[in-house]
Amino acid sequence: MSHYLGFSTFNGTKGGFKLTGKDLVIRDLLNHIYTLKGERVMMPGFGTRIPLMAFEPLDQITLTAVEDDLNEVFAYDQRVELISLAVMALPDNNAIVAFVDLKFVEISGVVETLRLEFPTAS
Repeated sequence: MSHYLGFSTFNGTKGGFKLTGKDLVIRDLLNHIYTLKGERVMMPGFGTRIPLMAFEPLDQITLTAVEDDLNEVFAYDQRVELISLAVMALPDNNAIVAFVDLKFVEISGVVETLRLEFPTAS
């Protein structure tokens, strides 16, 4: 079993700046999701288009783009295995929500559901 240890300056980190285990993996996944493609040096394919979706219409094209990018992120990180992904529009909230069931491979097979919400244009 692997033990992950990392550092985060993200506000709200419980216990200071140190992250371990599942919390570190989730923070790494979120960092990957919110990094724009082409933003990482020497890794032009790393990241997603999701941060740019704030002004896109809430339609099937946008939902498919978000789903495709999330699938790439979860396939990239070998510490997790994607069990299921559901992406849907929340027109009343002007948002896209994704429900993600992830298995944390090296952390005793722990499974967790993440709810990710991304704002969009009205």
